[in-house]
Amino acid sequence: METRKQRALHELKLLSTYLKGDVRYERGIPVLRIDDSIGEGRVCCVCLDEGLVALEFDIKLNKDLTICLDREDQDLMYFLYCLQGSSFHKFRKETIITPLQELQSAVVSSDINMLSELLIRKDERLVLNAMRIFKHRYRENLDLDKNERDTHMKSLMDSFDGAKGYFHLGKLNLEIAELIKTLEDAKFANTVSSSMYFAGICQIILAKQIEQFKRERIQGELPPTSLLKRELQEISELCDFVRNYPELQHSISSLCSKSGLSASKLQQGFRFIHNMTIGEYVRDVRLRKAELLIRTTDMNISEVVYSIGLTSRSYFCKIFKNKYRCSPKKYKTGVFQPLLD
Repeated sequence: METRKQRALHELKLLSTYLKGDVRYERGIPVLRIDDSIGEGRVCCVCLDEGLVALEFDIKLNKDLTICLDREDQDLMYFLYCLQGSSFHKFRKETIITPLQELQSAVVSSDINMLSELLIRKDERLVLNAMRIFKHRYRENLDLDKNERDTHMKSLMDSFDGAKGYFHLGKLNLEIAELIKTLEDAKFANTVSSSMYFAGICQIILAKQIEQFKRERIQGELPPTSLLKRELQEISELCDFVRNYPELQHSISSLCSKSGLSASKLQQGFRFIHNMTIGEYVRDVRLRKAELLIRTTDMNISEVVYSIGLTSRSYFCKIFKNKYRCSPKKYKTGVFQPLLD
């Protein structure tokens, strides 16, 4: 674990040659804190599998800046997702500049002759998630531990061999946005289970981006929705509201009133983003909040039940066991490790 943190510190020190700032630990996580002379914000770094690094930018600069994402001695691949704001991508020595807008993803494959650059505009907050893959090292790791996800990744990486730089701009994807938002709770936690949870969510984000890329580029298919981007953003804000206040009694009528959208549009949006109905999403948010409280606080089960807006302990125990495969009491005592769906 310590070796991974040292690698993350090294990654941020290299990044600080472009983004001036102080590299340090904040609540156990390596962070590059942006210097006041160029703006504000931070970049967090977590090293996951061998050859896989997660970078999270949350910055606002006072001048336009170009960051080289690559190393001249490494073949790299990036999976980018812009949660807020916008940025631009270009290959060094090339003239084509591609905008990466809010809620869009991108897949970038670089090599030593085609280095990727990220152009960041001043006076605009940018929240960007970047999964960096060191192709050679990660491919070696895939060869040792094969599963279906790894087979898809290896096939994807092999398809880029010999290409002198490749950029694919993805379509609007709010499902990835919701996953990235869930990282905030676990990012600064020092417990082993929280670190495992963080790493697991990162792997799910990566898998979702691979799935989207295959669907768009290889199969040429897009998930159907008639909702406008503005409507999807409003539904995403509703999701945040439910997640921030799970103790409230969220009904379809109250959410319709809050958003100004019809019940049919809300249900369509929740299905599109989460593959759940509104009721299923509210229940899932409550259970995830309960799991976090059970795992990280001294609250007893009854206190947890009331804190998430439920009144029946027996009902809570039933739905908790259905999701986590053990009772809340056993989960509290640590008999079972936290499980990711």
